[in-house]
Amino acid sequence: MHTYKKGLLCVMVLSAMSLMAADDRTIYVTTFADENGENANACSLREAIITAKKNAAYGGCTPGNTVFGQTDYIQLEAGKYKLDSELAPESVIIINGASRENFKEKNKLTQTYPALEGIKTIISGEGRTRIFNTSKTEISFTLNNIQLENGYAGTKNGQNGRGGAVLIGGDFTLKDGAIVNSKAEVAGGAIYNVALNNEKKISINGSLIQGNTAAKGSVIAMDCYGNLDDTKPVVYFERNSIINNGSSSSLSAFDFCGLAKVDLITNTIAQNKASTSNGSILRMVTEGLNRLSPFSMFKIKSNTVVENEAHSTLLYDENGSKYVDFNILAFNPGGKSCRYYSNTGVPKENIVFILAKNALNLGTGTDQCMLPKSSLDATAENSKNIDVSTTSFSTLLSKLISASPYNTFLPLYYPRNNQTATDLVDVNSSGCSDYDQRLLERADDTVLQLNPDLQSSCDIGSVEQMNLAAVDVFDLKNSSLVTLLDYYQKNIDELKEIIADSNTNKEDVDDFKEELADYENLYKYTKQYQKYRAIYFNPIELAIAGEERVLDSKNEEYRIKVLDTKHYDIIAEPLGIGVLTFKDGQPILNGSMDDLKCEWKADLKRIMIYRSSGALLENGDNAYCKYTIKEKAGKVQQSSGILKVSFTNIEPIATNDNYVLDASQYLTMSVNPLENDSDDGDGPISTVTKPKAIYHQNDAGQDIPIRFPELPAGLIMKAEHEGPCPEAYIRDTCYGGKIQLTVKNAYSQFDYSIRYAIFDADGGMSKEATLLLKNPAKDTNSSSSGGGSFGIYGLLALIGLGLYRRKMK
Repeated sequence: MHTYKKGLLCVMVLSAMSLMAADDRTIYVTTFADENGENANACSLREAIITAKKNAAYGGCTPGNTVFGQTDYIQLEAGKYKLDSELAPESVIIINGASRENFKEKNKLTQTYPALEGIKTIISGEGRTRIFNTSKTEISFTLNNIQLENGYAGTKNGQNGRGGAVLIGGDFTLKDGAIVNSKAEVAGGAIYNVALNNEKKISINGSLIQGNTAAKGSVIAMDCYGNLDDTKPVVYFERNSIINNGSSSSLSAFDFCGLAKVDLITNTIAQNKASTSNGSILRMVTEGLNRLSPFSMFKIKSNTVVENEAHSTLLYDENGSKYVDFNILAFNPGGKSCRYYSNTGVPKENIVFILAKNALNLGTGTDQCMLPKSSLDATAENSKNIDVSTTSFSTLLSKLISASPYNTFLPLYYPRNNQTATDLVDVNSSGCSDYDQRLLERADDTVLQLNPDLQSSCDIGSVEQMNLAAVDVFDLKNSSLVTLLDYYQKNIDELKEIIADSNTNKEDVDDFKEELADYENLYKYTKQYQKYRAIYFNPIELAIAGEERVLDSKNEEYRIKVLDTKHYDIIAEPLGIGVLTFKDGQPILNGSMDDLKCEWKADLKRIMIYRSSGALLENGDNAYCKYTIKEKAGKVQQSSGILKVSFTNIEPIATNDNYVLDASQYLTMSVNPLENDSDDGDGPISTVTKPKAIYHQNDAGQDIPIRFPELPAGLIMKAEHEGPCPEAYIRDTCYGGKIQLTVKNAYSQFDYSIRYAIFDADGGMSKEATLLLKNPAKDTNSSSSGGGSFGIYGLLALIGLGLYRRKMK
């Protein structure tokens, strides 16, 4: 599941934002009126588009990005912009509606800031005009968080009756927006793509397409020919709700032709209408001048296509390649859910129609999906389609759930889990879309060793049912406690700075304060509970939250039950050290419990895993813990996971040291590099039950952790203790105790830099540090001027003068 997180480096991001604000080239629209140069005191949407083209002030708008050919950004406010005539962008623009993010509340799906709210910005054609037209300019533009409504393309006054909301000649992107209640008299109630031979992409993401009508293509239609060749439309629809478009007299809702490349991924396409005598919802055929190229390609994945009313929901012929998988394509009254376009209606065999794990009516009569037998037979056994011809709609799906914060404001259907063969939940296959329509990550490969029968896999349709599931983790290792605490402290310091900064958006403060409290608790309780070589695991971070159905007298909702310690208990227990196998979901350990500890710390919100002895594992063994996440109320669901753990030796820490040589002691210095060094990365050795040396020792039990790769020329070293280094460096000598360093030349004026590293008791070696011997003699030499002295610069001057005289001669 995607989450919203700021974390470390917020200051850098905010600093960048402040710099951008100082150089803000956004064109801000300040009036809802449709003005065109007559008012210098306000900037209208139309004037903003003209300003972007001119790269100069127009009306009440200031210039945006004046670099030739660069994209301009236009910012709209919350409210409705009513147009008198269509808008025709002539330069690349991105128009942003008012933000849908509310940082004072949490998202209902992720339980993280910010919450998602409904669309706040509307551009209306008022039922009298098309909204956007780039058919002549062929320019690309993008709309974010904007609803287009009441667009109209008629056939009078030179209009062509195509593209009720938008008539597209270039790339067009609509993200997190809507196109509603628009009409075209001829084709393309919402969108029409005009004739072009080069590929232009129409991309609609996370949006609502509802209530649009046209004689042909109530949602989208397109030209089929351009310049005596097939057009090349590229159409990408992902995570949209396409609801209640068309009418009983429409020929189609989606009307594809030309050399089309079409991706329909994770959409809800429902309750749309077309003629029950000859109409289709998804029309992809050659008919007369409406030519579909044999080289077209259609990818239809993880869609819910139900309750549409037409002669054919999916109308196809032998032209183009179709890849159809993980869709619900059934329960469409009034005609066939799938129909082959020919005089006989019998599908031609050996066409490219690839199927996998769809829910289809493979029976006869109304709603039947008529498919080539060769396509059905070619489907692999683990990808067989599910025949729902004898199953009721209400058994498999909820009713259409209204838009709400729990479904990203997109009406959709939820699957029901009856644990039967015809269920659309966990169909023991992978390959569905990575995310469902709500942008929740599908758990299509989750395998639980303790619950093999509850393996999570793909659901069919646009919505994945979320079931509570712990996750097995097989690669847990301890990391440096010093690094971990330092990371927490840096976040604490930076978040405090952000909160105190007067430039911080006050809407964000609640989010930052909550995050600060989390990091402060992590720092406090990690230090309080710290153990030697401990692993701190967050069981909630990787787990999948469960979903609950909420009913009242009027509404039905499906809500994610947030994973936190308020709603769930966490139980942790050690399984032991050795080799773990499973039989019918039961763990079998070849080993022993030994000194393994697995403890849930509620205030730390972590499972701590460690050995009381602090010892490393041997002979390929691993340590194993079991943890369980259990609901405190409701259905009291629970799920358990396995944690496979290995302990590693964290390298010690060597720190740079500076010493000043004492001339009165004949440039001899006694040093102890270990004074600033440590082995704290492993955690406090004092917490182990068995006494243990910290550093590498010699046979006499004396600490000799220091290795010098080489000594600078001119230095003599004498150590209190010495002996061979650990195995990897056994030919080298390591030192410990007091180390005496003497400069051979008592008149030396040089500093001496000595590289060294240290070894801990397990042979781990630190990164190299530097021991610097600073020589004060170089600062009191006789090279300064005065007293008849002759310094180096004087000598160089004389040499230069001599060379000059020789050259002159």
